[in-house]
Amino acid sequence: MSGITDLFQSSTGLIGKGGIIMFPICLCSVVALAIIVERLIFFKKSSDNLDVFFNSVQRYLRLGEDEKAVDHCQKFPNPLGRLIQAGLDEKDLPRWKLEEKLSIAGQEEINSFGKNIRGLEVIATITPLMGLLGTVIGMVQAFNKVAQYQGQVNPGLLAGGIWEALLTTAAGLAVAIPTVVMLHYFEGRIERIRFQLSKYGQKFIHCFDERSPQNS
Repeated sequence: MSGITDLFQSSTGLIGKGGIIMFPICLCSVVALAIIVERLIFFKKSSDNLDVFFNSVQRYLRLGEDEKAVDHCQKFPNPLGRLIQAGLDEKDLPRWKLEEKLSIAGQEEINSFGKNIRGLEVIATITPLMGLLGTVIGMVQAFNKVAQYQGQVNPGLLAGGIWEALLTTAAGLAVAIPTVVMLHYFEGRIERIRFQLSKYGQKFIHCFDERSPQNS
């Protein structure tokens, strides 16, 4: 317990030495962590094994049991299930209109996965810049002291001022690097889901083509 307390006090001390720019950097780290945790939970709940899910739905569709397909989608809510429900609601439309309906529904699902991702992009961009700004301000203050004392400054004191100024750059990079990693991870997941929704949307239409060739 004492080790955790010492670590907390040490971290608080470093934040204080880094200057006022450390506080918005810390705020960005808290916001980034909140977004990452929220998106991880959302992805885990929403991106089940879509291959297995669609195989079950496809079996009902080929048998003409559309109500059972809807029940299955409602039992296991996920983006593909909502896409299929949107298609079943408009299954009597001409094929081009049905494809348009599925495209719109799919884009709405993708938008829900991309929620708050823009925030991570902003944080990943501005935190290194804020860190650099803090370092520049600290360096200006350090060399201002040198000018005031006409160069007669203790080298140890000057070095201490410089390393404190560099703390903000280190803090900015420490926030930005994991944020960028998670940003690319989420973007990769979104692209895979986008591809799966497009693929299974076409397979969904093909199921109706097989049942009613005259509608193709």
